[in-house]
Amino acid sequence: MNRPSGAPTLAELRALSDEALVEKYDQISGKEFFSSNDVLNELMRRESSKQTRAMLRYTLWIVLMTLIVTLTTIVNLVIAFLLYRKPS
Repeated sequence: MNRPSGAPTLAELRALSDEALVEKYDQISGKEFFSSNDVLNELMRRESSKQTRAMLRYTLWIVLMTLIVTLTTIVNLVIAFLLYRKPS
């Protein structure tokens, strides 16, 4: 904490684990000289980051399943065409 107010820097907040950040928030939430919004904003940023990573994983799975269904449909169409075409 290199600030005159004793408030941690953003780099220090980001270096804390989620549990340590919650503990830090509990320690400073009643003090007037430091805005607890900094800690709340960091907690919200982390939660948002976790949600973004989860959504990207879900999106990847949806793309993979779509590709599998598309390829299976194409293979089924080729098989159906080969089985049911009339001999010349």
